[in-house]
Amino acid sequence: MKKTIAAFFLLLVTTIAYAQQVSPEQAAKTKDSLNKILAVTTSPLQRFNIINKLLLNINGFSGGVDSALCIRQLQIAEQLQSDSLLGTAYNWIGTYFSLNKGDNTTAMEYFFKGIPFAEKANDKRRISSLYFDLSLVYINLQNNDELLKYTRKGGENLPPASHPLYSFMLAQYLRGMTAYFIRNNQPDSALHYALAAEENSPKANSLVFEFAAHRLTGAAYSLAGEKQLAEIFYNKALVLKKQIRSNAEILRFNFDYVPYLLKDNRVKEARDQAAELLELGREFNNNNLKLAGAGYMQQVFDSLHNTDSAYYYSRMEAGINAQIFSQNNINKMQALVFNDQIRIIEEEARKAKEDQQRKENIQYALIALGIIILLTLYLLLSRSFITNTKLIEFFGVVALLIVFEFLNLLLHPFLERITNHSPVLMLLALVCIAALLVPLHHKVEKWATAKLVEKNKKIRLAAAKKTIEQLENNKNS
Repeated sequence: MKKTIAAFFLLLVTTIAYAQQVSPEQAAKTKDSLNKILAVTTSPLQRFNIINKLLLNINGFSGGVDSALCIRQLQIAEQLQSDSLLGTAYNWIGTYFSLNKGDNTTAMEYFFKGIPFAEKANDKRRISSLYFDLSLVYINLQNNDELLKYTRKGGENLPPASHPLYSFMLAQYLRGMTAYFIRNNQPDSALHYALAAEENSPKANSLVFEFAAHRLTGAAYSLAGEKQLAEIFYNKALVLKKQIRSNAEILRFNFDYVPYLLKDNRVKEARDQAAELLELGREFNNNNLKLAGAGYMQQVFDSLHNTDSAYYYSRMEAGINAQIFSQNNINKMQALVFNDQIRIIEEEARKAKEDQQRKENIQYALIALGIIILLTLYLLLSRSFITNTKLIEFFGVVALLIVFEFLNLLLHPFLERITNHSPVLMLLALVCIAALLVPLHHKVEKWATAKLVEKNKKIRLAAAKKTIEQLENNKNS
């Protein structure tokens, strides 16, 4: 558990430090420095932390994720057997397949694999991240219903408002909701979330989310027919685009911007943006980028009435589309979603069964405690026979054990939550409870023994008086 807590704080500090992007030159220097530190670091947890920094650095400034670093990170997480670290490692592997390869199916597989580990660690930051990343996969797949579903799931699992990364994660929720309403042609709702994203982006302290807020606000205003306002925000996004190295963000920018340019008959600008997507797709062998680039190039040449080029890119788009949306991939995606739904149902059923069992055990403990208390009170208050103090001491120990078990059953879910299921910390908490109960038990036992001795004296005195009276009566008679 100590390792998990330390890992959480190390990753938290790391993410905060890299929430705001620096220049590519600074990033290159940072990468070199981190690699030098990694070469001489022996602590597995510190190595994981440095690798996480490297992945953040590379992802932000080269548009991709280093697969070798992902593998090393997963090996450390497996070695430490940390749920929090495993959730993070699988999140990065999924990101690698999503960003580098455009392999949506494999990306989903690793995102779903990371969710149970993040849930075990109760790491809201990581849970929401995994769901938001799943929603981005569905943007690539042009599936609006699933985009909304996983964006909302991410929103339901946001860290508390007091968390240092709350605004950073909220930005991802607002981005997903705005994208959904834009794609569903609902300008009022799209503007609501887009303007909320604009307001939140300074708090998120991230160039990427500032860029996303501008381009989504531009798209929302365009959808609402406010061309001048749309142009203002698109121009703001274009200024930031020069500093953005994330292929995924450039792809999502063009999802909105190229149709806007074509609608405005700005064919040359649209062609430049489409060509950039194709070039990036070929450089990184990324099907998502190539598919969008080919599709937009086909639209560009259609508008220019260049049928040969339009046909060429149409064939290219069809071929890439067939790879992404093959029946095998669709079946695998559906199986992944179905398996996750089954996992959730089984987990809810297990928790419900545990809760019911705990309630029954609490009732049994209360019944047993009630019997012991009533029996002890009867022995203390009964005036018909003398009771041995050893019997009271025995019942006192039994009552103490029952009270301790009752408190354990009652507080167990709370202790699991605050200790993150750590056996050591839970044992420590129970020891503290016992440390409070034992002195109280001694006081109660001392009081009960004193009462019992006093009662026994009274019974003996009464019996002696009765015997004396009988002897006197016999003597007189």
